[in-house]
Amino acid sequence: MRQRPVTVSVDLETRPTSFEVGAHVLLVAKVQERRWTVAVDTRVLDARYDTQADAWEAGVREADRLDALPK
Repeated sequence: MRQRPVTVSVDLETRPTSFEVGAHVLLVAKVQERRWTVAVDTRVLDARYDTQADAWEAGVREADRLDALPK
């Protein structure tokens, strides 16, 4: 007896994970295998990253850069 195909939603892969970094919110999302993106306060950074940790680290660096800007 053949099993019916199972449809797997990609929503879990693309659903962003949020992190609070000081006054900023980072959203890290998997775009595809070995391709992650990050947004800081809803502004998406241009680069893509191999891992979630790399994307998170880039987001933290950007949040720190924003905090260092003159007010």
